[in-house]
Amino acid sequence: MSLSFWKLQRNVKARMIERFMTHMINNCIFPFMGIYLAGQFGAKLTGILMTVTILLAFVAGIFGGYLSDQIGRKKLLVVTEVVRFTAIAGMIAGSTDALSAPVLVWAGFFFCYFCSGLSGPAGDALIIDSSDSEERRYIYSFDYWLWNISVLVGMIIGGFFFKLHRLELFVALGVISLLSIAILVFWIKENRTTLPAAEEPSERVGFLRSTAANYRTVVMNSVFMVFLLASLIDISIQLQFNNYSPIRLAAAVEETSLFHLFGQTFKVDGYKLFGLLNIVNTVAVVILGTWIRKRTMRLSDSKAIIGGLVLYVGGYAFLVATALPWFLMVMMVVVSFGEMIYAPRKQAVLADIVPADQRGSYMAINALTLRGAMMIGSLAVTLGAYIPAWAMGAELAVAGLASMLLYRKMFRMKPKPVPAPEPVAIGVAPPS
Repeated sequence: MSLSFWKLQRNVKARMIERFMTHMINNCIFPFMGIYLAGQFGAKLTGILMTVTILLAFVAGIFGGYLSDQIGRKKLLVVTEVVRFTAIAGMIAGSTDALSAPVLVWAGFFFCYFCSGLSGPAGDALIIDSSDSEERRYIYSFDYWLWNISVLVGMIIGGFFFKLHRLELFVALGVISLLSIAILVFWIKENRTTLPAAEEPSERVGFLRSTAANYRTVVMNSVFMVFLLASLIDISIQLQFNNYSPIRLAAAVEETSLFHLFGQTFKVDGYKLFGLLNIVNTVAVVILGTWIRKRTMRLSDSKAIIGGLVLYVGGYAFLVATALPWFLMVMMVVVSFGEMIYAPRKQAVLADIVPADQRGSYMAINALTLRGAMMIGSLAVTLGAYIPAWAMGAELAVAGLASMLLYRKMFRMKPKPVPAPEPVAIGVAPPS
């Protein structure tokens, strides 16, 4: 089956368009909010505010997953986006010369983050509800490519304009939020699989108790838990690199000439080299993403995940163990190749192993892997202070091998894919 974006189900197209717009404008603003808040409240208080924001957004995701299974994806997405738009309006008001209220800007930022955490599992589940197993290979590859474009474009725009044109960026964020509300209300149709009446939770059971009971069934799924552990490890490899490498490169790489062009010499030190490596990673995905997707689409899930991880893990192992600028950039391209092969396919496999009536809950628990991986990644700084660079590379290689073995175990345990529900007639998408 030849797939293209326009052949996808209406809900999927709507969600991908809405998410791309939102990610791009978010990347113009949110990565730079820490700088703004530190200038207003000081570094210590900003650290506390950011920690509270992230922690409560994480808690919101847990409840959001359960709520999306109970009340529906569309309803939760619409309600959270309306609240998010209200929060953005507060950020705009707080940034005007007439009011100039940094507390209001932070409050708006907090509710934006909170609503994103609350609605995230519903958005992920909506795509699974509206696609079959074969389509998801294409969907997640294309979405991964779009996400990297949004990061690249958003960070460039934010880097140039956030400092002096913050209010205008907040207004643009509000406009995108309004467009998102319109897409969610008029384009998306509810398409979830509901529980049989006999299995609906009793109204007499409290919300917290029913939420806890729901997640107990999730963690009893042994296939999912093996997948979760494997995913936790492979994500932690990238985050260990992100935490450890800037410190190591800053100490190991003195300013050196990288190349000469038109009579100009481009020089890098450790800090610039780390930033350049991240640019290489994003640009490689944007340029090569479509080519890689077409050439790996016929690979089985197990071959794509294991083969991609070999490149991904091997590349990161060399990236933390060496300090030669050109060699590091080549290894980052290798990492990008591996990531483009395995990461989207991993998402497709996850969609196959979750029960149709609990997809929101499973997506919420899956989001925990990023939090856990962030904790592991932060420990790399401490570990790197006691062991040499080559040993850090070996540690990443061992972690990568463990992840591969867990994925192999998961594939042996994995049952046949859960059949997708019968498609619902939802009409024709409006002209774009």
